[in-house]
Amino acid sequence: MKIKPTAIFLLSLLILFTAEAQKVKYKDLYPILAAKNYTDGGPQLIQYLSDEKNQDEANPNLQMGLWLEDRFLKYDVVDDSSRVYEVGDSAIFYLEKAKSLIDEKELKKRDEYYQAFFRRDLRTGEFGIKVSDVHLDIEKKMEAIEKRIANVKEMHRSVMKVENNQKVAMEAYRSLTSQFNLYNSMLIGADEDTKAKLAIIEENGRVGVDNARNVQELAEKLGSDKYQELTLKTIEQFGVDGMNASNMRSGTIEIWNFEEWAREAQSEILGGVALFKTMVKNYADEIRDKKAKVKNSQDADIGFFPENLAAQFEKYDPKSTVEKLLKTEMYEARIIKQIDLQLNPALMDSLLIGSQLAIFESALADAKEMNMLIESISSDDLELAKKKYKDYIESFFQKYVTASKYVTDMQAWSRRQVSWLGDAVEFWSEKNRWGVDAENADIRYPLFVQDAPEGGFMTMGVPVKTPDEIVAYGANLGDKKGYVASFGPDRISKWKLAFDLPGSEAVQYESDSLPTIAGSESFYIYNTAAQTDNFVVVSYTPSGQLNWGTVVSVSKKPVDFKFDDLTQELTILLYPEEQLPLDSDELGYVVIDRTGNAR
Repeated sequence: MKIKPTAIFLLSLLILFTAEAQKVKYKDLYPILAAKNYTDGGPQLIQYLSDEKNQDEANPNLQMGLWLEDRFLKYDVVDDSSRVYEVGDSAIFYLEKAKSLIDEKELKKRDEYYQAFFRRDLRTGEFGIKVSDVHLDIEKKMEAIEKRIANVKEMHRSVMKVENNQKVAMEAYRSLTSQFNLYNSMLIGADEDTKAKLAIIEENGRVGVDNARNVQELAEKLGSDKYQELTLKTIEQFGVDGMNASNMRSGTIEIWNFEEWAREAQSEILGGVALFKTMVKNYADEIRDKKAKVKNSQDADIGFFPENLAAQFEKYDPKSTVEKLLKTEMYEARIIKQIDLQLNPALMDSLLIGSQLAIFESALADAKEMNMLIESISSDDLELAKKKYKDYIESFFQKYVTASKYVTDMQAWSRRQVSWLGDAVEFWSEKNRWGVDAENADIRYPLFVQDAPEGGFMTMGVPVKTPDEIVAYGANLGDKKGYVASFGPDRISKWKLAFDLPGSEAVQYESDSLPTIAGSESFYIYNTAAQTDNFVVVSYTPSGQLNWGTVVSVSKKPVDFKFDDLTQELTILLYPEEQLPLDSDELGYVVIDRTGNAR
């Protein structure tokens, strides 16, 4: 019979007892062992077997095997695993030895020690103790111990497998976090190596969970209160969660859910990110085609950056270098189109002041946006963009030596555009500030609101200002008349209307637009220095017909204006409606009807 190392260890203990062993009578010891009082009986049994003369006695070896079996079953399979193996092997050693010593002679001579095996023979119907029954029971016990040891070993192997699965997944995960500082950067920049690492993470995450569930099942089968719950920790913050290893040696299963994280990442790469990159490519192709057309003076609808693509960049790659590059191309195309003489014939007509200014102002705004974007791109930004948008970068910059060369060229180009377009806007803005009298080119009207000029024309309001028309109203400080005039795209007057100004010689005016009858425009001028006839309401048509210029007296500055769409009457309120002085002679409001009459 092969003796296992752990059993040899127990034999050594028995030998140590030999020198000082007191005589133990087995017939007195057996009842204690049969009652499973191992606290008292165990030490005596060791002492008894320490005597070489007793070591080959069948029942003491059987009782030693049963005592060790009892101890074996009570040890915690997690906390006392080493003892489980040692005591289990020793129990098998003594049970196997006992089996080899128990025969018919032993049973006849010491049948009182084997009453636990007294049973009815199913074949003959007789009661008795059979060697085969004793051997079978011992064999079942050994098998049960061996099976439990095997399950304990399998459970611990599964624990090690879980830890190894977590370690492998974590190493691949950490590699990705060191390569990409953001989760979305990983999604966008995922190459074959990234996808391979995600596959490793998913596979080990999945297998790790399977192994963890196996640990649970084995722990339950072994009757352990450890490993009862499986906690899968969600990876929410890339580079923060999933970075620390799991320790299952304490009897808990708390592991990172690498499978779920990697599966979702792979799904996003194949789904949302793939669609996003397709959108990037499609827009890049589209804007280049349009840019090529406008460079050849062919019309193309450039528009602005697509909102849906901007939303995708915001989702996957905020403040993206590639988004800046695409917008740079867009602004370049827009500028080229706007300053092309064939596409914008108005640029060839120096009399179209409003149109010239509008075109150059729009082009300058685009040039400034383009310059701001391209100036913000560094070499480091381009290197990072190459990792995330390799196909786009390589195809886009294939005609340039490097991506940096393109950026440098565009930075210089956009600076030039900002410079000369700024000069053009300044030139046409000055022309757009003044309207010329169609009857006398020496008379100029300011087409902007002034505070208090010393003479000439004082413009108080500009209700219409488009490239094709500017309408201005104010006071002619020379003849003390008010005016409202329309100026065409050449800023030469199309029509002029005159009306009486309110008040005295002093020039302290306030004015604003008013609601009025359908198809007309209206404004007021209030002379704050005068006490009577100090308020004028002017109504005119866009075609240049004066409806009225009604002068009234107000005791104070109006607080509100109410226009009745049904009666077409304007009420000038000098007090809030709830505070009108109804019980006094003080005037609380003035009404001007649809014909301009005041009451």
